[in-house]
Amino acid sequence: MDLTTPIDIQAVIGAVKKHKDLLVTLDAEEAGDILKHFTPIPGVKDSITLGRTTLGKISHKYTGHFVGQVSNGKIVPRTLKVYPCVMEMDDEPERYRRTYITEVKGGLYPKEHPFEIWLNNYGIKCASKELHDVILIAKYDSNAEKTDLATSFDGPFTILEDEKKAGNISEEKGNMYKTGTFSRADIGTKLLNMYRSRANTFRKKKAKLFISPDLGDMYDDWLEDQGVLVVDGNGNLSETTDQQFLRGTNKKVEIVRLTGMPDGSQFVLLTTKENSCYAYDKEEDFRRLIPFNSGNPYHYNAAGKYLLGFQYVTIDKSELCVNDQPVTPVESPSDDSEVTE
Repeated sequence: MDLTTPIDIQAVIGAVKKHKDLLVTLDAEEAGDILKHFTPIPGVKDSITLGRTTLGKISHKYTGHFVGQVSNGKIVPRTLKVYPCVMEMDDEPERYRRTYITEVKGGLYPKEHPFEIWLNNYGIKCASKELHDVILIAKYDSNAEKTDLATSFDGPFTILEDEKKAGNISEEKGNMYKTGTFSRADIGTKLLNMYRSRANTFRKKKAKLFISPDLGDMYDDWLEDQGVLVVDGNGNLSETTDQQFLRGTNKKVEIVRLTGMPDGSQFVLLTTKENSCYAYDKEEDFRRLIPFNSGNPYHYNAAGKYLLGFQYVTIDKSELCVNDQPVTPVESPSDDSEVTE
């Protein structure tokens, strides 16, 4: 592509179609670091009802008479709703000339990676980074004047905070465990106790322990303080940093350090991947950033739309538990605030 001449939009569209196998996807870039720990549900255009079925009772002592089912199973429905989100670009390709020459023509294969594809992928990567930064704590707002991505849908942690406010997640219901704030001296013990407080049916499953990177570092430090020697798959001693599993769980609990969590968060979620879901319509929507002619021959314009929503199949204590800390830390009053008489 000659960057000194007006953009041929038809050529751009043709390049995108021809090299669609080279297009990156929204859910495979930075946002994918979070989404890969959730169960995807494709084909949802508006909403879908989820729910875990509790087993009924159908067995009893033989009497010679048909009694029928002793008690029916129970389904607690939970609605997963998807919301439309958009990606829009209006940019001047000339600004990326040096980046393109460095990244593509400098060492890759320019004939196989035309500038049009590079620019399209750049847009997708920007959108994925934006999604990553708000995905956990986004909160839907129907106010048309609020157009930030963070107000476009309800993130998975926002859903849990709303359930806590509604009284559906609490210590009384058994799906909240009181840890208090963590420290380097006690984080390992508290996390293990939280896991061991679950029913044996929960502990038999492979689960994920969602924590912030800061808590992950704190856990690594705690593990090192215990004098633990970590052995890798080849039998060699390894560092205690970035531990993948919670010690004492026989590798049933994977430690997931979510980079999209608020700074300083001490919130912890223990659940399964099967219980944590996100839905969308079509996979191709995550890579569909369509160029169009805006009338400005020197600008690259493109737009795309995708649907996204989150939900938990159940928030019952049998498959989900949070600790008693908020997702977003509550700011304490400043010590140096002015005192008025």
